[in-house]
Amino acid sequence: MKCLVCASEKVEKFEVRRKPRGAYFHCPICDVIFMDPSERMRPEDEKLRYDMHENVSTQGYRKFFLPLIQEIDKFAALKNIHAPNLKILDFGCGPSAFLSVMLGEKNYRVTNYDIFYFTNQASLQHQYDVITCTEVWEHFYHPLEEIQQLTKLLNPGGLLGVMTSAHQGREHFEGWHYRRDPTHVVFFSERTMTWIADHFGLTLTKAQTPHWIFQT
Repeated sequence: MKCLVCASEKVEKFEVRRKPRGAYFHCPICDVIFMDPSERMRPEDEKLRYDMHENVSTQGYRKFFLPLIQEIDKFAALKNIHAPNLKILDFGCGPSAFLSVMLGEKNYRVTNYDIFYFTNQASLQHQYDVITCTEVWEHFYHPLEEIQQLTKLLNPGGLLGVMTSAHQGREHFEGWHYRRDPTHVVFFSERTMTWIADHFGLTLTKAQTPHWIFQT
């Protein structure tokens, strides 16, 4: 087994005994942890679980997304781009595309893409000033390839805004609530995010879990 992020062959397999039990791999090079691919959910079962996420607290979502929206506001002001002219892609927007709704309230225009709910491949044929991925990266089956795709969709000087919770080491992993969601298959740390930034020539301008801001 090779690391799904850095392709190192030094990954170490370990078992989680606390429910939900399972097998995982940890990479000592980039510090990523990922679920044994043989234990992933079937795509149809995965979608059923996502469908259950529709009935969420709107107020809770607003608070959840606010720090990312503030980063987009700062970026637009720095670039002197008026909101309607900023090209934004919400990659993995989910069934409600609620981040797009919030950004639309501020006159931003957002293109939505999701492998289950907004599947227009034409969305991935353009470049964007801002790409957002909120609670998406932990679902990636092929994180290196998928992150590479995102970087290719970014305009020079663009912003990649990611929201995913960072693991705090293998010693804390078993009892960590975030890994209990069976659709969460890959877990990054700050060291992993730094490796990703270095690998793709990005600048990690914010590293405050669950908020990660990269710029080209």
